[in-house]
Amino acid sequence: MFKRIIFALLYSKGEFYLSRNFRLQKVGNVNWLKNNFGFGKTCDFIDELIIININPNPTTDDFKKYFKDVKKLREKIFVPITLGGGVRTIDNAKQYFENGADKILINYLAHQGKPICEKISNIFGEQAISIMVDYKKSINGEIRTYIESGKIESKSLKKFIKSVIELKFGELILNSIDNDGTGSGIDLKCLNMIPKNFFRPVLLMGGAGKPEHFKNGLSHKKISGLITANLFNFLGTGLQQARDYSIKNKIKLVKFNKIEANV
Repeated sequence: MFKRIIFALLYSKGEFYLSRNFRLQKVGNVNWLKNNFGFGKTCDFIDELIIININPNPTTDDFKKYFKDVKKLREKIFVPITLGGGVRTIDNAKQYFENGADKILINYLAHQGKPICEKISNIFGEQAISIMVDYKKSINGEIRTYIESGKIESKSLKKFIKSVIELKFGELILNSIDNDGTGSGIDLKCLNMIPKNFFRPVLLMGGAGKPEHFKNGLSHKKISGLITANLFNFLGTGLQQARDYSIKNKIKLVKFNKIEANV
């Protein structure tokens, strides 16, 4: 099976953000993204795009603005798109699919138990649901999960993963708050929390800062893909370099026609 390189954009109220350990820095709007980084062409070198609405309490107008900007971004993008953030109800999920999502990302709902997740997956299909869990090391050294943008502590990571095994979903994304935005490398130790009876794809997010990090992560047999939201490290030619480097180092990625000459 092919591995995946995925780019994530963090969005709120018409602006995009950088994140470091879940502390946010505003960087610009849709036009800034397209004009300064040629966003669209950049997506020739990724397998998927995630656009996360990080607004903690989105209003109806906030959702409208979000979907309007997603539409602008989609104009020159031809990869699958996952939309997430603020999914609390079946109607929220329906809105996301109606506005261009190939998959939706849920976090909070996965902590709430089986019923609501079951309803969403029964309607839209379990392969269209990605569960993201944010985690970090607590003061006592235990790896804990968090909701509400890392503000509220929930279960241990080990217990969370066990709790979602019975849910219907397509893939699990483990997002390290400690490594987020640092560019210091990804957390492979979290994979020790994955039980042997867990057979869904696992993706890691947080800490990828250079091509070597992608190669090192994607070479792990338990990892299906890596996600980065690092705008300044990977827009421009960064994503192309990461993909080329990984392929040269025998990582099984799809060879897009536009980059085969560089491999």
